[in-house]
Amino acid sequence: MNAPSQPQERQWFSPGLERLGAAHAAVALEQVPVFNEYQPMGDWHVDVEKSTFRQGDITVRMAPLGTFGTDGSWLWAWANEYMHPPGSPRLAPALALRDIGERHGIPELVTPRLELSEFTDPRFAAERLSLTAMGALDARGYGGVTVDTGARFYMIMNDPDIPTAEFDAVTLPRMIMQVLEVFPHDHRATATGYLNRHGFRVGHSPEGGIVAERPDCTVQVEFDGQSRISDISIQPLPRRSEGSASA
Repeated sequence: MNAPSQPQERQWFSPGLERLGAAHAAVALEQVPVFNEYQPMGDWHVDVEKSTFRQGDITVRMAPLGTFGTDGSWLWAWANEYMHPPGSPRLAPALALRDIGERHGIPELVTPRLELSEFTDPRFAAERLSLTAMGALDARGYGGVTVDTGARFYMIMNDPDIPTAEFDAVTLPRMIMQVLEVFPHDHRATATGYLNRHGFRVGHSPEGGIVAERPDCTVQVEFDGQSRISDISIQPLPRRSEGSASA
């Protein structure tokens, strides 16, 4: 008699969510340390009614995203009517994320409760979900805090006073490769999403790579036969002097 098979643990979300994460994670991961520097670690307090998060001496505006339970479940804020009554203004960002899920057919964004306990690392799955939301909603940061019940309350930071990360050509290759460790399934979406968000005009090379330009530099991204990034090169463009004129 054969032994019953054990349920196989998951590592990845649906293709739609993985693509969404890939397209936005580079900008989100670049922004995270900027937010952390603006609001460093310290004693914290969440005021759900006022939609604020205080940590140390800094208070920022936030919006609830979801709750990661001790049983490994994830409950979206818009589905948690006990904590967030329908119609609460603070739900607007979470509902906007649900709208993205409806438009693009992403099941995780429209399903009220997700069983992240099915994943190899449920906590990491919750972090990837939050990072995707932060990027897709163009938020200034995200955070998770453990409440008295042991569950973690996740939120995005939508305070305009939080600075935004600036483009840095020196760190671009490292940033892209760092993101591919978290969202590895769509290298082209990662590069294109990052370059678009930093004001590049993105096109394609005859070899199938990416050529992106903006006034200060040109970026070229090459791919191998498996659509994985094989090379990233940055070429600074010379600045035109203020007095120069074309003939």
